[in-house]
Amino acid sequence: MKKLILLAACSVLLTAAPALAHGPHEHGAARLDVAVEGNLVEISLESPLANALPFEHAPRDAAQRQAVQNMAATLHKAENIFVFPAAAQCRIKKVKLESEALPEALLGANTTAQPEKTQTSQQNASTAPAVEPKPHADHDEDTGHDEHGGHADLDASFTFECAQPEALHGVDVRLFSAWPALHELRVQIVSPTGQHAAELNEQAHTLKW
Repeated sequence: MKKLILLAACSVLLTAAPALAHGPHEHGAARLDVAVEGNLVEISLESPLANALPFEHAPRDAAQRQAVQNMAATLHKAENIFVFPAAAQCRIKKVKLESEALPEALLGANTTAQPEKTQTSQQNASTAPAVEPKPHADHDEDTGHDEHGGHADLDASFTFECAQPEALHGVDVRLFSAWPALHELRVQIVSPTGQHAAELNEQAHTLKW
């Protein structure tokens, strides 16, 4: 039932913001959808591969295959990328990675990542200011092109379960340190406080709701 509620909430959010949901392939920028319902947090990430890798095509040699595996390993440790308040006792339940350009075997698709591991990092470990939800303005320009002329995306989904949801009031998104080529995250949030939009960057990467 909670899954159905979360999916319905995300559908409403994306209907309300079609420009963001179907935005252009823009290097340096990515889209993040966050749905909070009860003790569950569903996060969806859509990003050009160029933000995570130095290429946007199927790996052509051992070094490129290793780069894909390293990227996937980082995302499967999602508790280090999305850091919730320690008091909320959130743990990662599921990670799924997909890309039309990358072999599924290298992404570890449909892998359940460390379901019993509870976050111990404090949200205030980061000194970045919190970003409050705000009206969103989409961008149309494409800021980069793959040297081989193609474009490919990475789609990632993350499911967290929090033992103390009353302490769940935000998340520190540490994807910028993992992906130096990423400069902007355009965020849509569905939470108990309503539907909101926000933008994150290297200096301001903490969401509040």
